[in-house]
Amino acid sequence: MNILVLNPPRRDKVVMVKDGRCMQPKGAWGYVMSPVTMVTIATMLRDDGHAVKVVDAGVDANDFERLLAQVREFKPDLAIINTSTPTIADDMYASRLLKERCREPLVTALFGVHVTVMFESILSSPNRVDFCVLGEPEMTIRELAAGLQDGRDLKDTAGLAFLDPKDPARLVRTKTREFIKDLDVLPVPDWSFVDTDNYRLPLNNEKFLLVNTNRGCPYRCTFCNAYIYYGRVPRRRSVEHIMREIRNDVERFGVTSFMIWTEEFILDKPFVGAFCQAILDSGLAIRWVCNSRVDAVDEETLRLVKKAGCWQIAYGIESGVQGILDGIKKQNNVAQNRRAVELAKKAGLQVTGHVIVGLPGDTAGTMAETERFINSLGLDFVQYYCATPYPGTELYDEAKRHGWINSGDWSRWEQNFAVLDYPHLKSAEIMAARNRFLRRYYFRPKNAFRILRDNIRRSGDIFPFIRSVKGFLQWM
Repeated sequence: MNILVLNPPRRDKVVMVKDGRCMQPKGAWGYVMSPVTMVTIATMLRDDGHAVKVVDAGVDANDFERLLAQVREFKPDLAIINTSTPTIADDMYASRLLKERCREPLVTALFGVHVTVMFESILSSPNRVDFCVLGEPEMTIRELAAGLQDGRDLKDTAGLAFLDPKDPARLVRTKTREFIKDLDVLPVPDWSFVDTDNYRLPLNNEKFLLVNTNRGCPYRCTFCNAYIYYGRVPRRRSVEHIMREIRNDVERFGVTSFMIWTEEFILDKPFVGAFCQAILDSGLAIRWVCNSRVDAVDEETLRLVKKAGCWQIAYGIESGVQGILDGIKKQNNVAQNRRAVELAKKAGLQVTGHVIVGLPGDTAGTMAETERFINSLGLDFVQYYCATPYPGTELYDEAKRHGWINSGDWSRWEQNFAVLDYPHLKSAEIMAARNRFLRRYYFRPKNAFRILRDNIRRSGDIFPFIRSVKGFLQWM
């Protein structure tokens, strides 16, 4: 079969980052993440004998006409479409457009966190979506492709939802697919499917790629939808498998900068220790960034990751008010937030803090308290998000129950916009606070100087830095 793996463009030309639970405009951080899930799926399907083409339209094609030209030339039998909450209208539009204007019969299948939760409304829409892939997508997509090729009845394929071909008024949801127990069965992503020059870090313009080391998070933060995709039981790839991927990326694609992409990297200390030691033993001169819960780090581990090439760590700080943290079931405290930043700085790491404003219980006063707390930490980078009640989260259920949601326009369900109106705090106030906090942080001379000093290492880097700042400012 000819199979297209597609990240559609948006009709408003906004370039979106979307993979798993990550979904925001490029300008929010100044870069586009390399599409690791799409490329992993493409590699697996190619290894199964299919002809596969990947189109990451956010960077390869910025409009639907160019996309159609690419697709018509390839003549796919099946289109696998990557989705997110803020792009779902465009993703469904892409499905309809491909079926109407490309060769028939073209089968379309959508995957993603939003699709997993909202499949009923997607399949009942007029956008002509054939299949919804529910949950962790790789093995379901592999079996879907094989079943279509062989003409099998797909009602026995776990992890799918679709309209019954014999009775289109009847929705079929197959049995729930189990999560992949051994992540080493997934192939090393073959990045030749895309142009790796498209994926560069802000500030220094270095090429970088995502590496998924583990899946699943045991915590139950009310705003997070990661469990929908990857479950609550942590699963790790073997260190050997990860190192084979990193070595391949260095040797074949000349990439030496990486983002460890996972829900929670520093949770299994023996795994982190073995991974870092493997990097040191390999002799590879790589740089990488990772994330962690603030209550998972210690000085020894942070010094080890720094020694192994990590230069930045990101923490989900969320709020500087203990009552807000308790309300979202974060299971840590404000003191741990401060201690985690201090330990990372002591180890020589740059630190990014992720912060959410407009959470249940927030007021103008608590948001101001959070800003004061964040400003006291000495962070290198801060990202403020508007609280978004993504479908499938506890926050979504709470917001629906109390009537807080003020918009059914999915394109606004991302960090730059607030869709929650509380009796005491309106969405416009939340967005204004978020933008004000960002401006005050990055326009503070001390912070701006530190970013320049620590990240502009070559005179040529000033130009990507300026481009990153311009892209960032449009969302403030």
